[in-house]
Amino acid sequence: MIDSSTVIDDFTGGTPRASEWKAMRQALADRQRGLRLQLETETDPAQIAALERQVAAMEKQIETLQTEEVVAKFVEKSIEAALARAPGDLLAGEEDEDDE
Repeated sequence: MIDSSTVIDDFTGGTPRASEWKAMRQALADRQRGLRLQLETETDPAQIAALERQVAAMEKQIETLQTEEVVAKFVEKSIEAALARAPGDLLAGEEDEDDE
């Protein structure tokens, strides 16, 4: 039986898996929540502006990580589906060659 995890890793060239993208996204979202809490108590206008810029930048990064997670999940599921049907397809292909 073919190990789908190995095939996925080979196909994606070692890029992060969907679960890794998700963990990175969640860690960044936790950090962003911390900055938002800091914003609630900050009184210095310069610090408020700096925190708001950081929160906005993190929002874009979180969206990017979410996109990467979705793409990686799609690729992983596609590879798993292809592997699940591969043995039947290979047998069908061999039968076609015998028919010639």
